[in-house]
Amino acid sequence: MKSRWLRIFLTTALLGLIALLTWVAVIGSDATLSPKRRNVADWHREILNHQEQHGLAVSQHNARNGTPYLICQPSVAAAGKKSMELRDALASRGTRLAPWGTIRGTIILLHGHKGCKEDHLPICERFCAAGFRCVCLDLPGHGQNPAPHATFGHKEIALLKQLWEEIQQAHADMQGPMALFGVSQGGAIALQAAAEKDWSVAAVASVAAFASLDQPIATSADHLPAYVRGIKPLATRACGLGIYCRSGFFPHQISPLRAASHIDCPAFLCHGQQDNFIPHDAAIRMHAAIPHTNKHLRLIDGAKHHNVLAIGSTELYADICEFFLLAMARP
Repeated sequence: MKSRWLRIFLTTALLGLIALLTWVAVIGSDATLSPKRRNVADWHREILNHQEQHGLAVSQHNARNGTPYLICQPSVAAAGKKSMELRDALASRGTRLAPWGTIRGTIILLHGHKGCKEDHLPICERFCAAGFRCVCLDLPGHGQNPAPHATFGHKEIALLKQLWEEIQQAHADMQGPMALFGVSQGGAIALQAAAEKDWSVAAVASVAAFASLDQPIATSADHLPAYVRGIKPLATRACGLGIYCRSGFFPHQISPLRAASHIDCPAFLCHGQQDNFIPHDAAIRMHAAIPHTNKHLRLIDGAKHHNVLAIGSTELYADICEFFLLAMARP
């Protein structure tokens, strides 16, 4: 009798564990690949409705595959407040600036997880002020992109190549050098894309990028209920299996750290020293792995995961712009 009840108990416990892990696989993979999409916020509209006050001229486009993107250029009228602060910071360093409105190249900006292309408008104010044209797109699974799932570089790299080729064909004035910039998820994608050999990337800069996708997924498991955190290794593996079943890759296959060893263009990495979601050790390891001699690492004291640029403020923006100016001035 005892043996029978023991078998019933063990069978029930096993079925319960399987059901729990299945739930984690479904919920975890859905949150990772298909986060809730954000609508355009009021502060986005304020910039778009008053572009010239922010030193911008913004046009909206759609790629042939439906990917929405913005092209941001310096306003013909005048520079905005943030634009002038950036130009003053660069001038104080002795950086030679071309006349307002001169464009030296294009920077493709990639947003973070749960973000959208409009999040980068304040960054475009600085980049355009330094003399760059900006392209901001909604990544798959985000904003108005018709693709249902984010894949953190698994499919986005091919999308970026296709989009850049299409943009060059459609806009005759966009034949100059191109660089990549990304934040968090976008930074990880930018680093992986820069490692590709079959297209020309003049430089790459990332902010708060992960070294391997399995790390932020494991960290996210800390926010699950206590009874799930107790089986965290199983839970993260279940989530990884759910991601594979939906999108055809396991989290450990998405590795900017591995890609870093193949980057042969100038690179700039910055990370918050108080980042509890993706520890700054990720940036240190990726910076060490990049073989190119023109590489830079900035660790921002007091910055967490989502406020690196805000804490770094004008000086960090000036560092990044100066980096792009020098890197894209080379043949």
